[in-house]
Amino acid sequence: MSEKASAVSVPKLILTAAIAIAVTLLFFSCAKKEKTSGAIAMTVNGQAVTAAEVDEAAEFFQRQQAQMAFTSPDQFLDGGGSIRRAAARQIAANILLLAEAARLGWRADSARIDAAVERFIAQFPDRQAFLSQLSAMGESMESMRKGIEEEFLLDSLLSKVGATAEAVSDEDCRKFYDANAERYKEPGMARASHIVFELEQTASDSQVREAMEKAKAAAAKARGGADFNALIKELSPTSGGDVGWFKRGDLVPDLERKIFSMKKGDISDPIPSSMGIHIIKKTDEKEPGQIDYKEAEAAIRMGLAERRKAERVNAYVDSLMGTADVKYMDTTLVMRDTAR
Repeated sequence: MSEKASAVSVPKLILTAAIAIAVTLLFFSCAKKEKTSGAIAMTVNGQAVTAAEVDEAAEFFQRQQAQMAFTSPDQFLDGGGSIRRAAARQIAANILLLAEAARLGWRADSARIDAAVERFIAQFPDRQAFLSQLSAMGESMESMRKGIEEEFLLDSLLSKVGATAEAVSDEDCRKFYDANAERYKEPGMARASHIVFELEQTASDSQVREAMEKAKAAAAKARGGADFNALIKELSPTSGGDVGWFKRGDLVPDLERKIFSMKKGDISDPIPSSMGIHIIKKTDEKEPGQIDYKEAEAAIRMGLAERRKAERVNAYVDSLMGTADVKYMDTTLVMRDTAR
């Protein structure tokens, strides 16, 4: 069959998760887990899943979430075992999805698997270094290839399921925009350049006074018509310059309050901060306003399409879970009324 990269915005656990992490050279620091032995956490249609497998999957989810910078690992844990429940459900879903792919007679293209393996190897100085790391993580080339094949099959099946989601119409986009108009308000923004007379945290009173006098002289020159960019190059070529566009909450409060109180073209008095003494010129500003529907339409359409694909995939996984024989030995992993 022909396989495409998944466009579905749902998490998919690569069963050889440590290999996926190897791509970014972020290896687990813990010792190899004996994933196929130890306490059984649950069974899925008779297939045992150990507590170690659930823990490893939860650790992978936690690291992935932290790398994506959506939240801290502690926040993602949500006050208890929710990450382990999510990991257990994902493992169960993967088992059922792979069984469905097998029922359909799907196989991943070996050439595509070969290419993926070579991409992994290319992350290392040489092939032997890669094989050594693979062995250290308790994996083999065979297990890695199997994991890659399973990931391709999961991608293909989820892509096929997601493709059955209802198309997003122009009317859908417009309704979403109208119902969520507050999301599309543009905040007031400002742009500024600054000259900085840097000071160490341990600067003496005399050093502070000297920097303040230099800052006052620079402000006077700027207000007298001197080119501000030329003053930056002369007085703070490495630390000064264009700050760029920013909204309230983006900068140090003392600097921000001053800049938003200024008019375009104004030159500030000296402003102390943890960096030193600043002279700021407000170079531009934008008033708050509403983002036009046409500007937001493409992003809305994409977001709604991804949501519908995810809902379709989740419904499909729920249907598989609903007819599967899932037994929980570890009752902390139970989600809703799925325990048997």
